Amino acid sequence: MKSARMATNAKRLTLKAIVILSLSIFGFTFFVGFAGAQVITNPQGLAVNVEVKGSDVREGDIISVTKEGYVKATQPYDSLIFGVVVSAPILSVKEKSDSTKPVVSSGEAYVLVSTSNGEIKEGDLITSSTTAGVGQKATSVGYTVGKALSEYKDSSKAGLIPVIVNIGYGGGSGAGGGGGSLFSLIGIVTNPENSRFVLAAIVAILLLISVTVAFIRLISSGITAIGRNPLARATIIRGMVIAAFVIAILAIAGVGAIIAIINSGR
Repeated sequence: MKSARMATNAKRLTLKAIVILSLSIFGFTFFVGFAGAQVITNPQGLAVNVEVKGSDVREGDIISVTKEGYVKATQPYDSLIFGVVVSAPILSVKEKSDSTKPVVSSGEAYVLVSTSNGEIKEGDLITSSTTAGVGQKATSVGYTVGKALSEYKDSSKAGLIPVIVNIGYGGGSGAGGGGGSLFSLIGIVTNPENSRFVLAAIVAILLLISVTVAFIRLISSGITAIGRNPLARATIIRGMVIAAFVIAILAIAGVGAIIAIINSGR
């Protein structure tokens, strides 16, 4: 009777270990995949080769994505900004051809700007303008391309300046001090293009919290069970080996789920 009870307890603990550890691996891989998708960039950014409509598309042009395709941005604070054309990206995805241009949505890149909305100082936010593909200083709340890394004062023509590209919703130079970060956060959350990332972040946070609590309970109950039933240790170990295979399968499934969620809106 005692032996049967110990075997039953061992099986319950093994089943619990499989479930908890599987959830932990799934949550971990989900989180890593989500985070990785956001940071897989080089100093110039990960470029995507796209076909931009129109002529004379050059380095630094700000590109928007519309129903007609990719075009040079012509609206100030354009909510459809996709990225910036670069000349020679270190890394790019999608097939490259004579009709495509490499465009980055994050990282450091040279952006074509003018002083149409005032001289640009280092640290100013850059947004699109009425001049096709050319950026300007952002002085109001709206969508921006990123932050200027150098000044630009030449009023006679447009020129290239280095910019940390980080497309989002924020406050410009005239929008007040600390509001930019709040507006940026609101813009990121409310932007439909980011819904899959917001959902992934929420699920990942919930999974990490639940896994942490579950691990603490698992360790506590495991130590207690082995202490009370030392003869069941071998059974528990065998069960954990089986759990390792289940975890590996779930980890692969988790990676697949990550890729599916992140790519669902593309």
